[in-house]
Amino acid sequence: MGYDIASIQQVLNDHADVIGSKIGADPAQTQQAISAALPALLAGLQQQATPGSGLEQAITTDHDGSILDDIAGYLQGTAGLSPRTTDGAGILGHVFGDQQQGVQQALSSQTGLSASSIGQLLPLLAPIVMGMLGRGSRSQGSSGAGGLGDILGGLLGGAGGMGGAGGLGDVLGGLLGGNRQG
Repeated sequence: MGYDIASIQQVLNDHADVIGSKIGADPAQTQQAISAALPALLAGLQQQATPGSGLEQAITTDHDGSILDDIAGYLQGTAGLSPRTTDGAGILGHVFGDQQQGVQQALSSQTGLSASSIGQLLPLLAPIVMGMLGRGSRSQGSSGAGGLGDILGGLLGGAGGMGGAGGLGDVLGGLLGGNRQG
């Protein structure tokens, strides 16, 4: 499996029925929500990829990419991963902080799913995204937040739907716009 957003999105779309049952959405709605949520998570992480933010250490220490080896097991709770690796709520707290509700509302507006469903989806996806970054970081041998920032920038470059006037990227920019401190 590659480390680009399209590859991860395809794998997650293959599990849309399982994810949908967890968030109360049909597979088509779930796929749309995944398409919107992945770039939002990456954008939030990119805001945190600053020197001294702790993001690189979290990726190095807790997110080696092993979650990607058994996404189905992770989603079903049978993968045997460490709690730190799968702590989606903790990841979101670091990524979005007190802006998490605003991000959920923005994604809800974009996808038509309730903010509650989005609130259940984001913690499911966050560990997968962190695992993807961890594996990408190891495979590229990057060091320092600049390397991680480059990985995130490359992933976001392949993520459609983030740009454009009035898009989710604008909402996230307004919510997160450099005001968050890691």
